[in-house]
Amino acid sequence: AKVIGIDKCTDHDATVCDPACGSGSLLIRALAEVPFEISGYGQEKESSTAGLAKMNAVLHNKATIKIMAGNTFSDPQFIKNEDASELERFDYIVANPPFFEMNNVTDDDYLKEAMFEDALPLEELFIAFRKFMKANGEAYLIYQADRFPEVYQMCIRYKLKIMRMAFVHDVSSKHALRILLKMKIGPMSKLKVENPVLIDSGAFVDYQGLKKIPENH
Repeated sequence: AKVIGIDKCTDHDATVCDPACGSGSLLIRALAEVPFEISGYGQEKESSTAGLAKMNAVLHNKATIKIMAGNTFSDPQFIKNEDASELERFDYIVANPPFFEMNNVTDDDYLKEAMFEDALPLEELFIAFRKFMKANGEAYLIYQADRFPEVYQMCIRYKLKIMRMAFVHDVSSKHALRILLKMKIGPMSKLKVENPVLIDSGAFVDYQGLKKIPENH
């Protein structure tokens, strides 16, 4: 949430949606970065997890977030008031699809991918971006770094232009763990990769003015 730039929002009527919000953590943090209150929306296919997201919103003083249960892709819940046949569209879409501790599940690379995709297929996610984004809206994605070639192809297929991109590294590893992407509707152009985001056990330790990592790293 600190990296995607939502803190620069100037529109008090702006809206944020996480179409697969899980427990609501990313949606809550994204809203917390905006310097004033804006509306948040989330949908989660598991009703028990949607209930947890509602509870988390209350605990973080974001009780106005609208959390709905149901499958975003087959049964979207956010419909325009004036036209029940038209989906609501949002200024910001955020998504951090579910990740599993793959090494604790199986050593079979193909089965790892199948398990991951069973939770939220990549193409469905990009379909959701286009369905729910306003024409001038922005989509933010956190995804597995080694899947970037597929993500790039999806951007081209669904006409989303990558505006910002950074790789996430753990300080103990040279390999990228995740990619952070900011996208808008439009044709793809030359990519500019920003400085990597460094984390230590899941906590951000270095990115554009955040806490610097020790020199011995």
